[in-house]
Amino acid sequence: MKKLILCLAFMSLLCFGAFAEETDDVGHPPLSLIFHNMGWNALNLFAYNYGMNFIGAGLGTWAFIETGIDWRWRNIAHDNIWLSNLGLPGLYVGYIVPALAPILTYTLGRYTNNKKIQITGMALTQTLMLCLAIQTPLKMITGRALPGIVNELDHERYSRTDDFSNEFNWFNMNPIAGWPSAHTANAFAAAATISKIYYDKTWLKIVAFSYATLIGFGTTLDVHWASEAFAGALIGYAIGSSVGKSYQNLLRNKSNNNSPETNVSFYFYPNNVGVIIKGPRSYSPHR
Repeated sequence: MKKLILCLAFMSLLCFGAFAEETDDVGHPPLSLIFHNMGWNALNLFAYNYGMNFIGAGLGTWAFIETGIDWRWRNIAHDNIWLSNLGLPGLYVGYIVPALAPILTYTLGRYTNNKKIQITGMALTQTLMLCLAIQTPLKMITGRALPGIVNELDHERYSRTDDFSNEFNWFNMNPIAGWPSAHTANAFAAAATISKIYYDKTWLKIVAFSYATLIGFGTTLDVHWASEAFAGALIGYAIGSSVGKSYQNLLRNKSNNNSPETNVSFYFYPNNVGVIIKGPRSYSPHR
């Protein structure tokens, strides 16, 4: 059931962008901006300092396993039921917020006629799409053993006295469980996106990253190894920073000197279907 919900949510996001109107009679930014510079944003994840986040995620996971941090922390959560129960609310919040935040943010922007908030909602949509596109294959490839802390959703609680934190079932093709933590990646990606767009709002950045940290910490108490949350935070931050910086440039009416910023939109008529690709354009963040 959970897999079906995730698939439907992802398809809904794609359709949401695909059927977006290119122009708006009252001056709202077009929904096609969901795909703003998306190809370059994805490529930027594997270049420069953002690419180092992926390397750090892998090396950090190895270090957590070899030093025994993963196994010791798992046992603390497993042996203290009250502690694992403490993290359960974050498990469900981590599913709901990433899906609702883009929609609610965009809706708020429409209601207040604030273009910057609308574009932030579209940026969060692209961030979530890239997160799903990147973390899902990683989970399917690594197939890491679950920590077995709680009986919840796709997770089963069990006791093993041997250290199985280093067990990877490569290419088991399970897109739900495993490395990295999707909850943490989604949370840090959204926080990074917001922090780039609202770079001058210190209080908002504190709130966003505090939320992401709580989600990441909570997952280590019930469904993930500590290293999976660590990896998810690094990968999510890279995704959110790349997307957020791109939309920050859009809002500040600046083009990326290293790559062209393009907008892609789709149109559907009874007798034809097409794609429109336009060059750099910007929108004022003011009302």
